[in-house]
Amino acid sequence: MVPCPELTECSCDETSIHCHSSGTVNTRLNQQFFDELYAFIGPTTTHLTVSGGNITKLKRNMFGKCKGDPSKRLHLTDVVLRNNNIRTIHRKAFYCIPYLKHLDLSLNSWSMDEGNIFAVFSKIPNLQKLILTNSIKRSDFGYLSSAFHDTHMETLTELYLGENNIWTFASDMSSTVCKVATNLQILDLHSNNLAKLVLDPCFSNMLNMQLLNLSDNSFNRVTLTTIRMFDQLHERNVNFTVDLRGNQWACDCNIVDFKNWLMKTNVNVVDRQNMTCLDGHHFGRNLWDISPNDLVCVDSTVQTNTGFIVISILFAVIGIVVVVVCNITVFRYLGKLGNTKQSQFSLLFETMSATIAIGLDKDKGLKFSTLT
Repeated sequence: MVPCPELTECSCDETSIHCHSSGTVNTRLNQQFFDELYAFIGPTTTHLTVSGGNITKLKRNMFGKCKGDPSKRLHLTDVVLRNNNIRTIHRKAFYCIPYLKHLDLSLNSWSMDEGNIFAVFSKIPNLQKLILTNSIKRSDFGYLSSAFHDTHMETLTELYLGENNIWTFASDMSSTVCKVATNLQILDLHSNNLAKLVLDPCFSNMLNMQLLNLSDNSFNRVTLTTIRMFDQLHERNVNFTVDLRGNQWACDCNIVDFKNWLMKTNVNVVDRQNMTCLDGHHFGRNLWDISPNDLVCVDSTVQTNTGFIVISILFAVIGIVVVVVCNITVFRYLGKLGNTKQSQFSLLFETMSATIAIGLDKDKGLKFSTLT
């Protein structure tokens, strides 16, 4: 009989252990459960799935110690630990699973600045697929670079880093990716908050790159340097595809180079004819349908002056309305006063009205004659 945790959330057979909970609050798939799970992983177990738990920590040597007979080490090839509220991962948590090919840590709350994460993935030499989608609580690529320090994954072909609220993918991180995974085929950065992308020159040596997913980020344009890198990746691999859907394109003069490139490139750009302008004069239109000659930038000085004139006119109109209303009110009041008091009050009001008009003229820099 195959050993298995005595929980209704778990099911086991000779090659797999599968434990799933529908909620993390009162789940029995807690830290104590996971700490004791190692005893149930047999020599024929290749697949381990724990989801919906409340584990919080992946401790050192969670999957056994590296000392002793190598033949007795675990033969796990697939480990799925998604949606377990994992916050801390010790750098030696994955030291003793040398046959691991697929690792899924998605939907967790990994605080990379807590604990020792240095080279946390360095002892998984045969890993092919690493899923970190929506798993990093504090998305600082400085910490992520540390996690991949001194790591060489020649077999890694798929790296998923989407939905982590990453603000920038700078040269240092792209350089790390180049060095770590020289045979990478899929790099997924979808649904982050990327407004800037800098691909290190080493990216041009990624001979097997097939998909760069940059969809649903905050790009408003793509630089010439990045465009050239896309072309170089296509030269290395004719199947190279870039996904740029769902970004915040500013359709002005700064996007002309990108527009021209879209029209002529051989790179497979996903849904290139349906990139919507979300800023500028062409709001709501497809970039594909706009002539490069119509992608212009409005002079900021002109915009400022126009705005100033509009505001000045608005204040002048308000001032006139105030004077007219006051005159009507005063005339009604004067009708109730004697002649002497009428003369005194009229003189006072005329002085106040003149003061208001002069104030508007000086403060707004606008003569009333411009309204006629």
